Amino acid sequence: MSTTDAPIDGLRTPAVSVDFPPKHSRLTTFFRWILVIPVLVFGYVYEIVAVLAVIITWFAMIVTGRYPAGLYSFVSGFVRFQLRMAAYMFLLVDVYPPFGGGEYPEYPVHVTIPERKLKYSRLKAFFRFIYIIPAYIVVAVLVLVFFVLDVLAWFTILISGRLPGFIERYMAFTFGWLLKYEALYFLLIENY
Repeated sequence: MSTTDAPIDGLRTPAVSVDFPPKHSRLTTFFRWILVIPVLVFGYVYEIVAVLAVIITWFAMIVTGRYPAGLYSFVSGFVRFQLRMAAYMFLLVDVYPPFGGGEYPEYPVHVTIPERKLKYSRLKAFFRFIYIIPAYIVVAVLVLVFFVLDVLAWFTILISGRLPGFIERYMAFTFGWLLKYEALYFLLIENY
C-alpha cells in the first residue's frame, strides 16, 4: 500500500510508499519497543540538530527567500529518517531502519522529497507556524486513531503474523499526511 505524489499547481508534493511485508516477525514485533531504543536515541539527537537547522533556515528564508542548499539536504534527510524510524517503530515494516537520511532505495519505506525551489515565499515562511495549524489538527486526529490501530496491529501480528489490510491502508494514508505536515513544518514545501 502506498500514497503517491501528485502535482499541485505544477509543483510536486512529498510522497511516501511502504512495501508492507506479507508476513511479519512475531518475535521482533513482541520486542519492538526495546529494539527501537538505539534508533530513537539517534533520532533524538538528529532532531535537535534538524530543528536548529530549520530555525536558521527560517531566518534565511525571511531575509533572502531561499532555502540554503546544504540545510535543505540535511533537513530532507532527517524527514526521510524520521518516517523510516516511525514505520519500523509502529510495525509497518520489520526491517531495522538505517541510521541516516540518505535515499536507501532498498529499504521498504520510500520517502520522496521534492527538489529545493529557487525561491520561497517570505510571507509563507514568516507565518508558517500559523499557516500549518489546519494540517496539524488533521494529523493529530489521524495519529490518535493510528495509535489505537497500532495496538490492535501489535496483537494481530503476534497472533496471526500478518497485518490486516484495513490497518495497512490506514497506516499508509496517515504516513502520507504525516510526511506532508513535516515537510510544511520543516519549510521544505510551502503549499498544502
